[in-house]
Formats: sequence, C-alpha cells, structure tokens
Amino acid sequence: MKHVRVTAGVDGSRAPPLLDRLATAAAVDRARVIDWNLVAEEATLLLAVDGDPAPLVDAAPETPGVERWEVVDSSADLNDGPARLLLHVDRSTVPVFSCLASALESGGLVVRTPVVFRDGDVHATVVGDPAPLQAAFERRDDDIDVRIDEISSTPAAPESTGGSLTDRQREAVAAADRLGYYETPRAATHADVAAELGCSPQTAGEHLRRAEAKLVDAALDEVRPGR
Repeated sequence: MKHVRVTAGVDGSRAPPLLDRLATAAAVDRARVIDWNLVAEEATLLLAVDGDPAPLVDAAPETPGVERWEVVDSSADLNDGPARLLLHVDRSTVPVFSCLASALESGGLVVRTPVVFRDGDVHATVVGDPAPLQAAFERRDDDIDVRIDEISSTPAAPESTGGSLTDRQREAVAAADRLGYYETPRAATHADVAAELGCSPQTAGEHLRRAEAKLVDAALDEVRPGR
C-alpha cells in the first residue's frame, strides 16, 4: 500500500475562478476540504475556512461552476473557530478534484482529508496505487502545476500544523512561549508579547488566539470521526 503526498500550484491567470479563490484569497489563511462527495459531474465540498469566509461567500453566486452554497456554521457560532461552508460545484471547476475523481474511478485509491488550500497551493494525500493518480494528472492542462512530493510505504505525516500559521502568528506563539506565557502559573501577559512584537496587546492577543485555534483544530482533525 502506497501513501502519496501531492501538491498542486494554482496559476491565478489560468486556473478556474473557484480554485483561484480557494487557494489565493487574501482574507483566507487556509481553506480545508474536510469532507466531500462526488455525484456524476458534481462535487459537494464541506470546507473549514480559517480567516474571513466573506469573500468566498460573497463571490459564490457569481463564481462559474458553483451550483449552490450555504454557510453551515459561521465563525461566531464556533467561538471564532473556522467557518464551515458547503459548496455544490461542477467538479471541472476544481481541477484537482477532477484528477482525484478520475483516479478514484479507476479503483484502489482513497483520498485522505483534509485537502488543504493555502498560499496558492493545494495539498492532498492519497492512499493506494499511485499509477492512476499520475495518469490523471498527466492528462491535465497547464492551469495547475502538479507534483507528487512523496510516495512511501508508511502513512504520511499529517499536514504540518505549524505550516498553517502565518509568519506573524508563528512569531507571536514563539514569543509567548519564550516569555513564559504558556507556563503554569502564567509568567507573561498579552502586553509582554506585544512588546516583543512591537504591536498593541489587543493585536498580540488576536495573533495568539488565531494561532491557538488553528493548532487545536488541527489536533482535533486527527481524532474526529471521519476526518
């Protein structure tokens, strides 16, 4: 049994609008497909969105290929955690899923979730025979640049949680840890972290809150049923 890690780079000038918005939206730190289903030519995607989902929601009615959409949970409903969006799309508008679907139809493959859209790239892990997957990607046009990062006989490590943090969030967590913010009893405050970062205590607290939410959500992804 092979475990295949795949990265697809998105060229915004050539990629379908939906793929470009998922991978490169400035207000979205990371969008993750945490569940999905394929029926005929339609894909139903359940997304967890870190950051502001409004650009995706506002653009949905005018985005080619989006058949229906709904907000399952807003970030406010989840104590400022990731928003959940349900998109019903023509799967040809998300080329990575077209490739994965083509490979799945050949049999013998399982796509692990989450599939992650971040910083202009799409990251996925597939379990099974890599040959159908390679063939499906080779048939793609050049609107995405696909590479197979690793093929191994052991399970791939989950997508790096640290990699999902912005540079500023990583700086905030590192400063907080260095100052003793996470010690018991706590040896530092938001004001101490803010002094290290050169920002206001409110901004430092926001960086820490967002970083901590991502770290907790990524940890829970490993134990949630069906994830």
